[in-house]
Amino acid sequence: MAGRGGVENNTEGNLVWDGKVPLDCQSDPSILRLNPERQWEIAHEPLHLGIDIGKTPGIGPGIAFAHEFIAKAGQKAGVVGLVPCARGGTLIEQWSKNPSNTSATFYQNFIERIKTSEKEGGVVRALFWYQGESDAAMSDTAHRYKDNLKKFITDIRNDIKPRFLPVIIVKISMYDFFMKHDTHDLPAVRAAEDAVQKELPDIITIDSWELPINFTTYEGFSWDHGHFNSATEIALGKWLADTYLAHYGHLL
Repeated sequence: MAGRGGVENNTEGNLVWDGKVPLDCQSDPSILRLNPERQWEIAHEPLHLGIDIGKTPGIGPGIAFAHEFIAKAGQKAGVVGLVPCARGGTLIEQWSKNPSNTSATFYQNFIERIKTSEKEGGVVRALFWYQGESDAAMSDTAHRYKDNLKKFITDIRNDIKPRFLPVIIVKISMYDFFMKHDTHDLPAVRAAEDAVQKELPDIITIDSWELPINFTTYEGFSWDHGHFNSATEIALGKWLADTYLAHYGHLL
């Protein structure tokens, strides 16, 4: 979700973004992002720069989503504000509201960013959730995923009442090959995502297996099984826009 399109190894073996911005991801005055200082600015790639701390963000689905949304919704779209919050390589339990969770600041920052985004007249329209590869890498976390995801969404909705918050979940199609892949359980996480859609209202799922999947390739690895390249990230962004408009476009 944070985006790794265009990220590659440089000559020193460090991960860097190549700086190439596709047409579908160009900046536009009608597309804003809430930056790390919680100030609105014209959105630019990498959208998660300064948000996905300790990682190397590249092209993601966010700006492509906004361009497609504006193109399809027309004048009803108005100004689109993107509120990036993703942190790569995290387990869903790290996003728990539970005070005993040492990473609870992830959740608190998430809620504070939602509330800040509305202070100047913004209206939160939806949450896009694409996470779970690290959970799928281990059987125990995979089998706890349904309860953890259900609690996460319920906690968010309770904490931002009375806002209406539909959630579009992108079902994962891979697990993190750089973790304990001998104990992985991808089907358990995918089943959990389906179950949450059935058990909670206003949850939509789309399946990343249906994307034209192309992976980012890092020098030294034949495949980076955890991250899409720019073309696939753009396709995902457009699909998110089409999905939102198909289900909730009448609310604009």
